[in-house]
Amino acid sequence: MATGKRKRAYSVRTIPEHLQIFKGLVFCKISFLRCVFFPNNDVSPLRRLRIQRAQEYGALWQKSWGDNVTHVIVDKGLTFQDVLKHLNLETFPTNIALLDESYPSECICFRSLLSTAQSRFRVCGSPGTSETKQPEPSLNPPATDSLPLKPPKYAHQPLTPSQNSPDLDHAEKTPGIQREGLREELARDCPASRGRDILDDFIDEAKATKDLPLEALDQADEDLLAEVTETDVSETSDPETAARKKSKHLHKEADAKEDWQQNFACMQAHDANSDSDNPNSRTIGILQQMLDYYTRTDDNWRVLAYRKAISALRRQSKKISTRAEALAIPGIGSRLADKIEEIVFTNRLRRLENTSATPEDRILQLFMGVYGAGFSQASRWLAQGYRSLEDLKSKAHLSQAQRIGVAHYGDFLQRIPRKEVEVHGEIVRRAILKVDPEMQAIIGGSYRRGAADSGDIDMLITKSDATIEQIRDLMMGSVIPQLFQQGFLQASLAVTSRGDGSKWHGASKLPGSRVWRRIDLLFVPGSEIGAALVYFTGNDIFNRSMRLLARKKGMRLNQRGLYTDVLRGPQQTKFNPGRLLEGRDERRIFEILGVPWRPPEQRIC
Repeated sequence: MATGKRKRAYSVRTIPEHLQIFKGLVFCKISFLRCVFFPNNDVSPLRRLRIQRAQEYGALWQKSWGDNVTHVIVDKGLTFQDVLKHLNLETFPTNIALLDESYPSECICFRSLLSTAQSRFRVCGSPGTSETKQPEPSLNPPATDSLPLKPPKYAHQPLTPSQNSPDLDHAEKTPGIQREGLREELARDCPASRGRDILDDFIDEAKATKDLPLEALDQADEDLLAEVTETDVSETSDPETAARKKSKHLHKEADAKEDWQQNFACMQAHDANSDSDNPNSRTIGILQQMLDYYTRTDDNWRVLAYRKAISALRRQSKKISTRAEALAIPGIGSRLADKIEEIVFTNRLRRLENTSATPEDRILQLFMGVYGAGFSQASRWLAQGYRSLEDLKSKAHLSQAQRIGVAHYGDFLQRIPRKEVEVHGEIVRRAILKVDPEMQAIIGGSYRRGAADSGDIDMLITKSDATIEQIRDLMMGSVIPQLFQQGFLQASLAVTSRGDGSKWHGASKLPGSRVWRRIDLLFVPGSEIGAALVYFTGNDIFNRSMRLLARKKGMRLNQRGLYTDVLRGPQQTKFNPGRLLEGRDERRIFEILGVPWRPPEQRIC
């Protein structure tokens, strides 16, 4: 019998009935209690968690608009007009509460139904919020326009015989509640009308990832930690044994100082065949697909967890088949261990198959392929009721770059063969040399790593004695206009100048072809070209490894150069930028860090 595909289920906690503050309400997501949530799906991990938490506290989730809806809960970034458009309404019913997504979590935080009239819960663009008639549970405080003061530690609990019950104790100690307490502490010192800020985002992210295993320590750190926690030699009563242990400990210490760097990914040679020769290649391939999915959906914590697991599997000389074997590897937690066992024994991963199981998932993936649209923008389009590229083209308010992204969606989604990348690069190179023979144009990215095809074309434009301003003026004033006149460049999508350099983003087309390709021109002064080559060659894991190694050595590596004498405080906060050691010579950067030279084709981690 065919079984329906289901999303990954979060473990649901049982909340005592007298604490179910949402009981009798219908939320639709857009709303709670009967509540609808907006968007009214659980595609987003954060939204899925909010829905689950509301249901734990008694809410009913209404998946379609109906007369029984009492509350509509709206995601951040969406407006009152978006809601009306999605629900096809001219005016919003006055008997239904329209609320910001923070409302349910704040109610849970205070263990009571807060007033829906409070301005901080108002959806952007809403003409006003009126108090709705709600069930009157015993915990419901009087309606007020200000946030209630934080009660004493246990004063918010009802005085019932079950006050000290295990369930209630468990609810008090729940990490999710403690995290939400941060929002409560903040609210006491802020005006009631404050909007969402970065702390709200961090709290939501922490709640969504509360069940993930913590990142394991680097292997070198684990070895040193094991030495520190080993039984002290002075505790033994046998002097001979103590001497042996002391000698062994000192040898370990010396070895650790010598070998700790070897555990970094950048210290190993990785190429296109590394995974295929690995006994865990099939497992790595499927986990990589999950990593790509979480990268697209901006699920940063899971991206880190999957990267760590993949890196750990690549270091194994034998096939990891069982959950126990996987758990024995530092960097792999229980959930990923279960997935590894499932892949080995079934040759598939249900979670991966379910990533596009619903129509909403498939539409979200479609929209995320539009140039200039990330996960947030794609979710917003989905929430506004758009279901196809044609909808976006005819109904959505798109930027010029997004319109080009929709019109040439199929072109930009195609991989570009290596030979074609070279032809595009040669056309740009010839145009540059006509203007200034001392300029250089280097193709970076996956092409420089030797890939057979690429998603787009990244070119570094540099000159040994020129500043970035001089290079940018020459490119923007002469080279790029000429390439437009030749019919090679088709559109300018963006011009950026920020931390990772100055870039021109656009689209190009070969003579005689109708296919547009994405091309980025990166302007780099000669004094920074070595560091820029490391940064813009990649891959991402190799770059992260190099930067982490630099940080462990008290240095800092970025796209501009390698710096020393960097002072850092708590949580790696930089107190000073440091002193530049090297930026021009790529090989010299490797040498200073003590990393063997890895040609670009060996940086495929």
